[in-house]
Amino acid sequence: MNATPTGTDTLFAQPLHQLQRFSFDQHVARVFADMIGRSVPGYDLTLHMIGVLAAHFAQRGSRCYDLGCSLGASTLAMRHRVPASCQLVAIDNSLAMLERCRDNVQRDRAAARVDILCADIQQ
Repeated sequence: MNATPTGTDTLFAQPLHQLQRFSFDQHVARVFADMIGRSVPGYDLTLHMIGVLAAHFAQRGSRCYDLGCSLGASTLAMRHRVPASCQLVAIDNSLAMLERCRDNVQRDRAAARVDILCADIQQ
C-alpha cells in the first residue's frame, strides 16, 4: 500500500494520568499503519488475501465494499486486483482516517473507481 507518511506509534508508551475513551482521531490516524501492523498478527497476509479474494470473485461492474476502511489498505488491496470497471466503496466513521484514506487513494494509480464515505456502518 502506498500509505501516507506516518510516525511510529508511541501514543500509549507513557502511563496516562486520566483514561479517556479511545478515538480514531488525527493522532491515531497519523500512526495507525504502525499501530495495526504491530498489533494484528498476519495483517500483511490478510491484506494480500483480500486482494486475492477480490480478484477471484469480482466481475466487471462489481461493487466491492471496505467497511471500516481506516487508511484504505483493504480498499487498495482490492483495487489492485479487480477489473477497472469495478467500483469500490470505502466507508468509515472517522474523518481523520478518511482524510488519510483519501490521500492514499489519490496517490494510487490503479483504475477502479473508489468512493469514500463517512458513515456509521451499523446504520
